[in-house]
Amino acid sequence: MKTIGIFGGSFDPVHFGHIALARGLRDAFALDEVRLIPTGEPPHRDALSVSAEQRLEWVEQALAGESGLVADDREVRRAGLCYTIDTLGEIQQENPQALLVWLIGGDSFFNLNKWRRWRELLDAGHLVVAARPGIDLAALPQEIAAEYAVRAVSASPGSLGKGRISVLPMPLLPFSSTDIRGKLAKGEDVSTLTPVAAQLRGAGYYR
Repeated sequence: MKTIGIFGGSFDPVHFGHIALARGLRDAFALDEVRLIPTGEPPHRDALSVSAEQRLEWVEQALAGESGLVADDREVRRAGLCYTIDTLGEIQQENPQALLVWLIGGDSFFNLNKWRRWRELLDAGHLVVAARPGIDLAALPQEIAAEYAVRAVSASPGSLGKGRISVLPMPLLPFSSTDIRGKLAKGEDVSTLTPVAAQLRGAGYYR
């Protein structure tokens, strides 16, 4: 069975932490590929200052030469708000025999019950949670905790299956896109944080 990793996000901008997470997802589950999907118009946050097309271009540049990691432009092309349930449905329809393994951050997992058709999402593929430092999964909201209790499995190729949840066993880099935007606004060097630093430097995207 083909296995497709799904890693969506604003990638505003993409950074080395994103690449490490995509590699970790690929390697922990021996996935055939991982698709990084820049969001077009996100439903859960304010409009982004950089266009979806530009963020997609950064992701494509960042993934050049990366085995099994590809950029997916479907949400950039989509009109209107972008919901995960729609994206997973599209990919599953295009790959009816594939298992989708989709990655979210621990902070997003805590708010999953606010996502559109969230219980359907849990059955749409294998959910992998990247728990940020300081995230305590023992403090999950009750209805999410109840689902996690019956769906949790180890993060390994042998545990893969629809309706299951795993925690990605890898440390996350201690910086975020927010940190990078702040440094760029102050004119600081971000070459150790993002593979597209040359494109960001002096371009004024976050000033």
